[in-house]
This record gives sequence, structure tokens and C-alpha cells, in this order.
Amino acid sequence: MIKYYSNMKSTEAGGVNVIFIGNRYEITDKPIYIEENKLYNAYDSEKNVDVKIKIIENNRYISLDFIPNLIDESVVVSELKCPYILKIIDVGVHRTVDNLLYYIVYENFNGVSLATLNKGAYLHLEALIRISTQVVKTLQAYSSLGKNHGSLKPNDILVDDKYNIKIADFGITEANRGTNIRCSGNLKYLSPSQLSIDFTDMKTDLYCLGLILYESTFKKFPFNQANTEKQLIRAIDKGVIWSKINLSGQNRDFIEIIKKLLERNDNLCYKNYNEVILSLSHFMYKSQEELENADLSEPDLESVLHKTGRISPEEMYKTSKISLTAIEKALEKPSKGNNQLEKKKNSKKESKKINKKQNQQKKKKNGMLKKLVVVTIVLLIIGSMLYSFLI
Repeated sequence: MIKYYSNMKSTEAGGVNVIFIGNRYEITDKPIYIEENKLYNAYDSEKNVDVKIKIIENNRYISLDFIPNLIDESVVVSELKCPYILKIIDVGVHRTVDNLLYYIVYENFNGVSLATLNKGAYLHLEALIRISTQVVKTLQAYSSLGKNHGSLKPNDILVDDKYNIKIADFGITEANRGTNIRCSGNLKYLSPSQLSIDFTDMKTDLYCLGLILYESTFKKFPFNQANTEKQLIRAIDKGVIWSKINLSGQNRDFIEIIKKLLERNDNLCYKNYNEVILSLSHFMYKSQEELENADLSEPDLESVLHKTGRISPEEMYKTSKISLTAIEKALEKPSKGNNQLEKKKNSKKESKKINKKQNQQKKKKNGMLKKLVVVTIVLLIIGSMLYSFLI
């Protein structure tokens, strides 16, 4: 945590502590202390717009030309025009007696971090697929320039109420000559190659995505807590012991995607982003087919999201995790969240009734025709007999 530094001006306004950064940006979250490498909501007093901001302390891993390189990288990222990237709009530097500090200002986005969602709200599998697909497409777009993110983590993936995302920190690792800056919160999301030889590539970003999806799915990290890089690499070398993980209630196909993302064997892991997108698309198609063939009494995605607080991104994370059993019970009662479901059920019942009625009417008509034919034949026979008798 950063308690105070002279580049920040702290004032009292109506009994509330107001923090200004660079004499320009007011942190509107009103924190008591500023945490390093955390995105805050802020207000740009010069342009009168809302922004996001984070503070980074200098360390031995950050190169001397980091800031000028970051300015260049921010221009490259902006020209990429990827809709899922949180763009850098300003960078600031300040020297204090004890340290060198940086602040990075981003465009605003109305969402909360994936890390915050993981702490509270129940994330439906379809939501996780939507989020991960957007992440992969963003990484793919950046890799088309021959570049890699290198510091992907849940805190920098912002999600809105419709599960659209924005990812921060694009260009930071590239600006540091391809080396992760290892600031607060980065350690446990370092890949084996970054821990071993400080090397960042496509496999690094895919591995980090695997960690993020594992954490979002199981609500815990795949490895034991590590305080140093040596402890973490030892834990990674042991691997994820899947046999000890309770997979009941989890979708096996989705778990296979996570396994392949975390795979270190070059022959078994994903070779490129297209392979990941193909796996996610295939899974979505298969899930959609299962959903269409499933009993309509099961809760659909919209009903689940309704029950888990899809009112606003700020409120989503406050809702505790809800199991599908609880949702099913809740859906038995009439509510606004399941009106669409009820309409589907009613329409299906109505169509069945109409078909049944039509079948009954056809049977009735066929029966009457048969009777009419029989009566006609009998009358003809009687008529011919009477005619013969009279003659």
C-alpha cells in the first residue's frame, strides 16, 4: 500500500478525504490508502471526464526507459482499435526522496473487475465462456503485432452487466523490454517461462488465462500460496492434481479447455489462439444444443443472471454464490425473471393441445367417412335386391 507521496495532494472536503494525483486526477473511490497496481475510479479535473487510474512503485525489474517506451506502446495499442482494450490516455512520473513512482491513467469503463466478481457473484458457465472468448480475441489482436500482454490477471479484466469486457495493462510488459514488472499482485500470475528465464510469449498469456478460468470456476487458486518466485515454481512443477479436485457439478468439456491452457507440454497444449477460439466455439455450440434439448423447467441463462444480481455492475459482486438447485426452487414461483420461460412453456403446451385437437378431429372425420361408405354400400345392396324382387 502507498500511504502518501508528494505528487498526491490530500485535502479535506466536507469531512471526506479527497486525493488528487498529479494535481489533476481525483480518486473518487475515496480510499484510506492507495494500493499499488489497483485500478481506481477517478475524475480528470482538466477535461471534466471520469477515468480509471493505477499507481506503480519503481522496483529493480522496471527498466530505466519504461515510461518513454510505455508512451510509444500506448499509441500502438490505441491504433489497434480493439474494442476490448482499456486504452491508456496519460502517464505520469514523480520522484520522491525515497522512491520513483508512476501513475497510469486509462479511459473510463462502467464495470467491475473479474477478481471482484470471483469473490461474490455466481458466474454462469455461459458468462465465463463469453468473457474468455473476448480475452482470447484481444490477445490474438495484440499478438498480430508480434506483441504479448505478459501480465494478465483478474484485477485488470473489467466486466459490465452484459459481460462485455475491457482489459488493462496492454503495453506495460512490452514497454519493460518483455519482462514482467513484478509489482503487487503480479507474482502468482507469472508463467513458468517468466519465473525461470524472464521470457514472455503467447504461451505465457494462454497459461495465465488458464489460471484465471480455474480461479473463476473453482473459486480458488490451483496452487498453494507462494510468497517467493522459488516457492511458486516448485508448486507449478508439482502440477495441478486433478484427481483431488471435486469435479461434481462441473462441465467436463470446459474443464478440458482449462487443462489444455495450463498444459506445459508443447505437444499437448494449445498451439495458437485460433485453436482456443475453436474449442470455446465448439463448446458453446454443444452447450446450446443441450440447452435446446433440455427440459424447459430448467433455468435458462437470463433467469440465472436475474437471480444473481444483474442489476448493475456495482451490485453484482455483492450477491453471494447461488446454486442451480436454489435457482430452480426460486424459479418455481412466478417472477419477472421467468416470464419468458413461462411463455415458452405455455406456448409449447398450447401447441400440443392444438395438435391433439387436430388429430382428434381427423380421426373423427375418418370414422364418419368410413360409416358413410358402409351405409352407402348397404343401401346399394338393399336397393339392388328390391329391384330384382320387383322385376
